Amino acid sequence: MAPEDERLYLLLDRYLTGDASTADAAAVREWLAQDSGHVLLLDDLRLIRRAAAERAPTSRTDGAWAKAVDALGVAPQARVSRRLLAAALAAAAAVTALIGGRGLLRRAPRWSEYATTAAQRMVVRLQDGTQVTIAPRSRVRYTTDYGTHRDLYLDGEAYFQVAPDSRHPLRVHTAQSVTEDLGTAFVVRAYADQVATEVVVAEGRVALSRADTAAASRAPALVLEARDLGRLEPGGGLTLRRGVDVGRQLAWTRGVLAFDGTPLGEVVRTLERWYNVEIRVADSALAARRLTATFQSESIDLVLQRIALTVGLRVERADGSVILLRNGR
Repeated sequence: MAPEDERLYLLLDRYLTGDASTADAAAVREWLAQDSGHVLLLDDLRLIRRAAAERAPTSRTDGAWAKAVDALGVAPQARVSRRLLAAALAAAAAVTALIGGRGLLRRAPRWSEYATTAAQRMVVRLQDGTQVTIAPRSRVRYTTDYGTHRDLYLDGEAYFQVAPDSRHPLRVHTAQSVTEDLGTAFVVRAYADQVATEVVVAEGRVALSRADTAAASRAPALVLEARDLGRLEPGGGLTLRRGVDVGRQLAWTRGVLAFDGTPLGEVVRTLERWYNVEIRVADSALAARRLTATFQSESIDLVLQRIALTVGLRVERADGSVILLRNGR
């Protein structure tokens, strides 16, 4: 394995086990955002680690290699390292050697997905009746056997209004978390450029947990009820905030942007997704200033003018992007 691929493999391993530092987690999120094939590769590595946690008899490695290649059934994308994929398959071969013929590594399923671009929202109804409202620059994926098990995979932000089915609980997977429906409607926010994963419950209950590879190492889930906001930090810590304003949290599903004491740096990232514009904040102190405001159908120029008056800054444009500066600089 090439040194750079080995470093990436070890980084992903730390990320999957929950041992990644804040800087490590940020590096993985950036890597995932670079190519959709990276997300699939991480899913394969997660599957390999889950299989490795099982106890099973040994078998021949040569046969295991062939089984792993057939089971994963993937070819590297143009921007996905071929050497890293080969390393993943080698790891899969070793794992399959441990698990023998038990078939824990399954053939890679076919995927269906809905994705939005900047400034776009989408509402879709899945075959089980669940309705999903997808925020800008977000993606929801699921396998073709959805319904037999209800697992959705999210990059970005989406609001899930879940059709009840006690025999098949719905689970929303992100790079860091798993949110399991216990009869509810809820928002999951997990963009690659945000530090923590957030879940807000509008109705009912959900269970929020870390996306560990082995059940034995998984910390107890945090159960959230209506008007609760749960956060999963990069280090795996779970926090709970009760009594949030659900109307504000769901305002984006109606095309309204509502900020409540939100740091300007986070506001800027939201505006970039919603208006397809590049915005730079001049310094970290300015990015830390907080904004409380609501915007509906305003142009980006009007939004920036209102923010400038509220926060106390000035707006300049250069090289096709917007720059937010302190007054007097």
